[in-house]
Amino acid sequence: PMNFLIIICGLPGTGKTTLAKKLKQKLPGYAAIYQNEIRRCLGIKRMPKTQEKVLRTADYLIAEHLRKGKGVIFESGNRFSFRRQQMYGIASSCLCRAVVLEVACSEKTSKARIRARQKIKTRDNLIGDPKNTKAYDRIRKLWEPVSVDYKYPGIDHVSYIKFDTDKNTIEKIFVSKGAACFIKCIEKMILNGSSSV
Repeated sequence: PMNFLIIICGLPGTGKTTLAKKLKQKLPGYAAIYQNEIRRCLGIKRMPKTQEKVLRTADYLIAEHLRKGKGVIFESGNRFSFRRQQMYGIASSCLCRAVVLEVACSEKTSKARIRARQKIKTRDNLIGDPKNTKAYDRIRKLWEPVSVDYKYPGIDHVSYIKFDTDKNTIEKIFVSKGAACFIKCIEKMILNGSSSV
């Protein structure tokens, strides 16, 4: 069976990391790559002005796994269309299909989750998930809808589904040719056995 690049995206506090971990448990043959973990491995303590080193590291890891025939779950905000387009290109160059899995919930829920992070102490001063709701507001203003990506040619290998962690529902927005069975499996993995992520 074909392995996929699963690109998890969404605003802070929507449940992206939790969902990525859940999928990783149910897709043991897949590699899970978390952009915040790359930052931490690079010893980054504050958000850098440019993300080039982080992004190139992520790109390299994604391509390396896909070329070896291993599926990949990549979790990050992925808020810009150009960045998602870069990942579609990586999947295509590795002869793989991609699934954009946007994770969403209400602003109230996101901000409550972000505030709950303030209670979690870390043992180091390295960067982690945002603990201030201002990050949500700032990133929401910069968010470029995934639907924008479909205005450009060459992404017929990319499916797009949206998971609402408040309602525990999945909306299939675009399912690419040959991906319907995998999308159905992902839907079952996400929705079965839990009321929320």
